[in-house]
Amino acid sequence: MTMFEELHALATGATLTMIVSADEKTGRMTVHVIPKPRKDVDEPALTKALSLTATPQEFDAGFVEALRGYREVRHSLAEQAEATKEVLEAAKQASVKKAGDAASKAGKPAAAASSAPVATAPAMPVSSTTEDDETEDQAQAPAAAIAGGSAALDLFG
Repeated sequence: MTMFEELHALATGATLTMIVSADEKTGRMTVHVIPKPRKDVDEPALTKALSLTATPQEFDAGFVEALRGYREVRHSLAEQAEATKEVLEAAKQASVKKAGDAASKAGKPAAAASSAPVATAPAMPVSSTTEDDETEDQAQAPAAAIAGGSAALDLFG
């Protein structure tokens, strides 16, 4: 392709700004091809400018080839960015589905657990024929510990 055909192919994916400067002392020039991606493309790698410095003869010999390589890399990056976007969107949808499934499953066992009977330990009989209150308190403490489950046992009264 010619230089303008390559520029046209490149410009179909982005608006281009070209800056050309020349250094009279060295006889070299610098060409910057700066893409401005379209609004629907927000991949930062696609805004990377092509900057080349060479003599006019070197540009005549290799500028079209440099543009072609740059265009192909940009095209590849755009395809990769789109593929990555699609993969991330699919992963997001799968995550939302899993979260919804987990939430619905978590709601069912909680309802079943709340309707299940709660087991309690039988209280130990307390003798009413004890001689003093201290003996009665000691008999009630183990029964309370068993029935409450988390009550602390006071061994010293």
